[in-house]
Amino acid sequence: TGAILPQLIVDSVTDSVIGYNGDVTGTPYISPDGHYLVSIDDVKGLMKIQTITVRGEIQDAFDIHTNLHISDVAFQASFTEAHQYNIFGSSTTQTDVLFVELSSGKVKMVKSLKEPLKPDEWPWNSKNRLIEGSGLFGQYLMTPSKESLFILDGRLNKLNCEITEVERGNTVIWVGEA
Repeated sequence: TGAILPQLIVDSVTDSVIGYNGDVTGTPYISPDGHYLVSIDDVKGLMKIQTITVRGEIQDAFDIHTNLHISDVAFQASFTEAHQYNIFGSSTTQTDVLFVELSSGKVKMVKSLKEPLKPDEWPWNSKNRLIEGSGLFGQYLMTPSKESLFILDGRLNKLNCEITEVERGNTVIWVGEA
């Protein structure tokens, strides 16, 4: 029918549907500690941040309107606040990465990471520009472009280095200690 359906809330113990997440639509991402729910709705250009209480209640925190067309999201533990997370969102079409401090709503852009693969050049899934963190205690993230890999410094929220001559490097994994 073309209707955009809201997110379902499922009890992970009983696998039963509890209800709907209000009128929230888009792709859900959950923080490693289970306290943040980030939903990316590319049709509306909306990133919705919600908190999850210790009782399991979902509460609205804030919304970010963006034209970045978010391809992928990576959570990273905050280096300035205990028990908090930041997210980095790569763009399907643009050269920037979005940084969001989840506790405060502070937004910053990491700019000039070169052009991503075009979506039709990556037919395996819709994430034509993934972003991957270096592990639970790592400070780095990796994201590809059409011809390079970029290492971002999550502690400083900026570009750390570029590895050139890596074409279509859209499948990445961190190996060893970071």
